[in-house]
Amino acid sequence: MAMSSNRWRPDRRTLFVLLWLFVIFVSVFDGYLAVRYRHELHRTELNPVGKWLIQLNDGQVWILLIAKFVGTVAAATFVLLINSYWPRLGLAVAGAVAGLQLCLLLYLVLA
Repeated sequence: MAMSSNRWRPDRRTLFVLLWLFVIFVSVFDGYLAVRYRHELHRTELNPVGKWLIQLNDGQVWILLIAKFVGTVAAATFVLLINSYWPRLGLAVAGAVAGLQLCLLLYLVLA
């Protein structure tokens, strides 16, 4: 007798939305940490572009935060556009970006 599984399995759209929201969540969390530790970020930032933006703004993080915000909006929009025309590719791209964001989140939390 075959057993039927009542486990919930998300469809592609649901999975895409979850991945997309995760990417945005990690970006927001990264921005929060930048604001929270803004007084020492000029010493601890590892990204060369981030360091340059902080130096450009005399040690302040506001230009860096604007760049992070614009980058997040651009990436989220780009992934949405891909998904609207090519859903399978959109899911793959969202998964890849979410995987990279997971690495960032693990670094931010554990390092």
